[in-house]
Parts: sequence; C-alpha cells; structure tokens
Amino acid sequence: MAKLAKIIEYLFYLFIFLLPWQTRWIWHYGQLGEGISQYLTFSLYGTEILLWLIFVLAIIYKLKVRDWEITMLNFKILDFYILFLLLLIMGTISVYFSPDKHVGWYYLIKMLEGFGLLVLVINFKLSYLNTAGILVLSGLVQSVLAIYQFLTQQVFASKWLGMAEQLSATAGTCVVESDCFRWLRAYGSFPHPNVLAGFLVICFLLLVICLILARHHWEKILLWICLPVILSGLFFTFSKGAFLALVISFIFMAIFIALSKDKKAQLILAHIILAGATILGLLALIYQDPFLTRLKGEKRLEIKSQEERIVYFDQAKELIKGNWLTGIGLGNYTMALYNNDLIKFPSFSYQPVHNVYFLVASELGIFGFIIFILIIIEALRRIYYFKIDEHISLLNLFKLFKFDSTHNFFQEKYFWFLGYTAIFMAILVLMIFDHYFWTLYFGIIFWWLCLGMFLKTIGWVK
Repeated sequence: MAKLAKIIEYLFYLFIFLLPWQTRWIWHYGQLGEGISQYLTFSLYGTEILLWLIFVLAIIYKLKVRDWEITMLNFKILDFYILFLLLLIMGTISVYFSPDKHVGWYYLIKMLEGFGLLVLVINFKLSYLNTAGILVLSGLVQSVLAIYQFLTQQVFASKWLGMAEQLSATAGTCVVESDCFRWLRAYGSFPHPNVLAGFLVICFLLLVICLILARHHWEKILLWICLPVILSGLFFTFSKGAFLALVISFIFMAIFIALSKDKKAQLILAHIILAGATILGLLALIYQDPFLTRLKGEKRLEIKSQEERIVYFDQAKELIKGNWLTGIGLGNYTMALYNNDLIKFPSFSYQPVHNVYFLVASELGIFGFIIFILIIIEALRRIYYFKIDEHISLLNLFKLFKFDSTHNFFQEKYFWFLGYTAIFMAILVLMIFDHYFWTLYFGIIFWWLCLGMFLKTIGWVK
C-alpha cells in the first residue's frame, strides 16, 4: 500500500504540473444560432483522464488503509463538507430548470471533479513543499512561454499542447492598443491572458513561502531565478485585476510576516519587495507605451472593454431579476442571454459576466448564491479566529529552548497557513473581475485545488 500511496502522490504532482496545458478532445461543439460557443462546447481534457486515474487509485487505497489523523482533519472541516454538498445539490436542481440540460450536466460533472480533487487533497498526506514547488515550476514554464510570446508578438498553434494561434493583427486577439502599436498580451498555454495572470499570481505567492522556508542553498538559487521570470510573465499579461489581487494578498502576507518577528523571513520579504519593485519598474519603463495605455484606460480598446463589462453586468442583473429563485442552470448563462434577445447577435457576442459572484447568482439562484457566500464567510471566520499571538509565542518558546525540529515543524505550518490564506484572498479578488473559476475547466479545477490546500492548513489551525 505504501507503494500505491507514492504512485498516487507522484501522479498528483504530475497532474498539477500539466494542468495549465489545455490539450483536449472536443467531442461536441456547442452552438448559439449558426455560430460556435466555447462555453457550450464539451471537451475531454488530457489532464482530466489523469485525474480520473488518480481517483480510481485513491479509492482502492482508501478501501485498504484507514488514517485516523485524516479522519480528525475531515471532522474539523465538516461544516465545509456540508456546505459543499449543499452547493452540489443546488447545482443539480438548477439543471432541471436550465434551457439546455446537457450543458448543465456537463458543468455539474466538472464541479464534481473539482470537489473530488478537494477531497483527495485533504485525505492524502501530500507535501506542501512539493506541491508548491511543482506549481512554481509550472509557473516558470508558463512565464518563459509568455515572455517568448510577447517578444515575438505571436502565440504559435499546437493541437498537442492545446494552443490556438494568436496574432496581434488578428481581430479578437487580446491586445493593448496604443496610438503607435498593437501589443499582443501573453497567453502562455491558456485561452486568455487573464487566466495566465491569475495562475501566475498564485505561483508567485507560493514562491514567496518557498523562499522563506528553503533550507538548501541550491533551492534558494533556483527560487531566486524563478522570481524575475514569473514576475516578467505576469507583467506581459497586462492584467489589471491580477495585479490588484497580487497587491492585496501580498500586503496581507507581508503584515503577518512582520508580526511573526521572524528575522530571517522579514529579511527575505524585504529582498523580494526590492527585487520585485525593481523588475516591475524596469519593465514598466522599457514598455511604458503598453503599460501606460493599460493603466490609464483611455484608448479605444480600453474604453470598449470597460463598456462591454458594464453591459455584461446589466445583462446579469436582468437574468438574476427574472430567475432569482431557481437560476438559469449551470453553464447555461450564454444560452439564456441568447434566448432572451429578440434580435440575435453572433455567438461570440454572448459572454459570461466577468464576475463569479454574479454568475453564481444567475445560474444557481438565490439559495445557491447564499451557500456559495456562506462557504467564503466560514473560511474568513476561520482566518479571523486564528490565534496568531499563541502560535508566535509557541514558535518563540520552542526556539528559546532550542527544540529545532519542533520549531521548524510549527514554523512551516504557520507559513503555509499564511501562504494559502493569501492565495484564497487573491482568488476572491480575481473572482470580482473574471469568470474563469466558474466557466473554464482549468479555473474550476484550480479553484477546488487551492481551496483544498487552504482547508488542509485550516484543519491544522483549528
């Protein structure tokens, strides 16, 4: 059984490394009128096959092995499990009120996969350091690809890597348009620059914790090499929402690191701030044309983007008003918009509202929305009741009596709690500005993955 546990663990690490790659088999093209809609299209992703293999092996393992420590952890977060199950029930009910039930069932399966991943993360002794290291490595690969795409001003097509060609001169491509030039925003292997940006924000926050906890010289060197690359990749996405999420979550983390009175952590944090500010400052200076264009938001495409977002919010309000009790059904947002229009527009005109909270209210109705908000409130409540003074005093006490191994154990738990709490807060901010945590396979799975790691640390806290 020990060998099977190791197989599951390493398959999990492979899964999270490959997750950003969008290789898939499209087995049904969703249509709105005469056009194709990506939000109604059914796909089987390569990583999805790997995920189901992990599920099968994990079930076999759990039938043979009982872990009482994990049982206690599950008991400590039982309230979350109840809320998750209620959310799944509301999702199932919403399918019966949806205009296209096939779409509803498809998205419900994706939600179930995400919940299964959360249960897997909580119920297996996965290394925090290995998980974070793999995600940072994956972020490094994505950042190198993003830098290449921006410098060459093209995204090359590859069906095996799940990438579509993107050129700055092509209509519909995400660009920053100034008076002088059209700058292609970096996509990485993702379908949109904002998705890449959100992923890199999470990778950067994990990188900070890895740097603080790194014990070997070679680890520190590799992590410091990753820092400028990941920040550069993030910069070339020109995602304002992602940078806001990064600033808020990083400030939260920095405050708690300062309160910890850990001199080593504070020194590393100061170096990270200095290095990060220098890198981003230099990039903003070198590429001030697209940077200032994006920052000011006064050019044609920036104004158009803002106006479209306002339209999306107005559409969401109308859908919520007309379907506040039952919702319009999981995944059926764009279908509902199309059906409500007397004059039909091209399929690409119908987009989900760029806000997960509005989207949940639209698709699941008032009760589904309340359950979703209760999950967030309960998580924030657990953070609020974290006894920081007690844990800091405990760390100092162990250090005073030279119990190094015990001190290191609690120190690691403390910083992982900070890291995944910052990640949770970053995602909450990202959900205000985009929809991919609810509408795209990667976003759905990544949200449940991060939530699972967060609950794993919360289970230790209280």
